[in-house]
Amino acid sequence: MKMKVMHNWIIIGVILLFLGVAVAPTINFNSVKASQDDDPVDVTTQACGIKGYGDTTVKLTREQYQNLEQYLVEFRARLNQTITREEAIPIFKEAVVELDTYGLLPRGMSVERAQRLVIKSFNQRIRTFNSLDLDPDANYFCSVSGVTNETFCISYLYSFIAQITWYIVMNDSPLSYIFIPYVFWSFIGPFITSTLPFGLLSILTFGSLDAPLIGSEHYPSFGWVSSIGLNGKKAYENSELWGTAKEGISIALVIGVFPGVLGFTGLKLTWPSAHQNTFFLGSALKVKIGTEFPG
Repeated sequence: MKMKVMHNWIIIGVILLFLGVAVAPTINFNSVKASQDDDPVDVTTQACGIKGYGDTTVKLTREQYQNLEQYLVEFRARLNQTITREEAIPIFKEAVVELDTYGLLPRGMSVERAQRLVIKSFNQRIRTFNSLDLDPDANYFCSVSGVTNETFCISYLYSFIAQITWYIVMNDSPLSYIFIPYVFWSFIGPFITSTLPFGLLSILTFGSLDAPLIGSEHYPSFGWVSSIGLNGKKAYENSELWGTAKEGISIALVIGVFPGVLGFTGLKLTWPSAHQNTFFLGSALKVKIGTEFPG
């Protein structure tokens, strides 16, 4: 009888979670329709890892959108020529100026503030960590940028609380009725964490998994990611990309995501595609990307 009741709650919960994830502003799982050739393209900019700035959505003409795409190609080509973080910093600053010409900075953020955000200094921390043994497959205290799909920005607070409730549910706790608050949290959590007056840095995820409870379809990210930090320059492109900086996160019973950039502060732009294209530009505490499904 207990299993039957739980089964019914799971069905109800999955329906609620589909509704909640569809409207959650923090994760941005918005359905988009392919634009016609003459239609404007909506591009949305979000400040990640910092509070006090609103998202900006700009309708670009097809010509402006194509110019922006071409700029991102040129941005990547210039970045490919760099070896050190000092060489990358002017390129990051110029990218902020370019985005501003399209009105694509977060609401209320100046060019100077955006530049400081994306080139956050890690000098003190770098001196502290230089003597430690670091994962050779990861990068630390680095500048990071990329253009990928299946990439989402979530807050540490939302991730932390979701993982605690998920752990309780999945470990046969006598408090099995905690499933109800888990559904509740998954539904309203993004709204709560996105309105808090303080920022706790952010996580960028790469790749997703439908229905973690039963391990259904998984979707890798495609595109390119480049980082320059303590472990030099690390670049990933032209293959499946999966976040491997820490274990996958279940942000809802129907969505699993894979963190690849931890402690991210910077800008994230999204525009319509089959799986929502994303351009990100900023600094991070750790970056680790793999090319094989980590599940």
